[in-house]
Amino acid sequence: MGRDLIGDALIKLPFLRALRNAFPTAEIHWITSQGPTAYASALRKATSSLITQVHEQPAWLATAEKPQTVMAAPWFDLVIDTRNRWREAIFARYIPHGLFLAMAMRFLFSEKHPNFFEPRPVHMVDRLLQMVELVAGYKPPFTGTLAVPDDIMQKAQQILPDGPVYIGLAPGAGNRDKIWPRYKFEKLAELQAAKKYIPVFILGPQELSWYDELSSNIPTAKFPLQDYDIWGTAQLTIDHTLAIAGRLNIAVANDSGVGHMLAAADCRLISLFGPTSPEKLAPRVSRGKIIRASDFGETHMKAIPWEVVDRAVDEMLK
Repeated sequence: MGRDLIGDALIKLPFLRALRNAFPTAEIHWITSQGPTAYASALRKATSSLITQVHEQPAWLATAEKPQTVMAAPWFDLVIDTRNRWREAIFARYIPHGLFLAMAMRFLFSEKHPNFFEPRPVHMVDRLLQMVELVAGYKPPFTGTLAVPDDIMQKAQQILPDGPVYIGLAPGAGNRDKIWPRYKFEKLAELQAAKKYIPVFILGPQELSWYDELSSNIPTAKFPLQDYDIWGTAQLTIDHTLAIAGRLNIAVANDSGVGHMLAAADCRLISLFGPTSPEKLAPRVSRGKIIRASDFGETHMKAIPWEVVDRAVDEMLK
């Protein structure tokens, strides 16, 4: 890999799961060439069963500036280069190996490749899964849930106990153009609350200013990431969000990092898309639905009617 910020790492989880399912007893090493990876930090514990060892820019990784360092590289039965750059693929092929795969230049440097006339997958995850299928000979399962520490899961269950139906609502996104208007999330929460379901707002730091108004307007709503007394800290990690995701019956999210966190827990998910492409970026879950603004004649998120999302929630719950 080049590097993996938290969002990149969450998107690539299906690839990791497919690798582990295809090779359940293998050592899986994650190697970066351009920077750090969240698999060595924020996601290290959660992915410990998937990745054996992480190498961030190891000294033995050959580059154009230091091609001779490959002499010190360890042997790998299989090397998969996902970076899609022909020059890097050439040097990655120097790593001692049994089989080498690289997607660069339509697998030109790869020792195994798909049918030349087979269309190139659009979604980044599908391109990664294609390489796993090439070496495994079949399509391994790629959905699932990440492990969460027991103490955090117990606190999540205390916040969202068994019994009610919980509807997760993730109204934020890093890019404002990806945000379905807050008043529509609020209207959706009101509609679901009227059916005796519990709206659960997942608010990140950027949405904290909405807390007072939302809690006042939707009195039955829960705000689990703000239950600092139960968590015992205000310094929450991705594990806390994963734990909450595991308690939800269904969730609605924008094209956002939180959407991919929900997918990492394999939460049933309705994803809202406007200016970005779900064909390239949609989270992968066992049960999901995409609602596009373009289906209503616009690319702006506000074009998505709340009634349509409300119906989608009801249908998925059935």
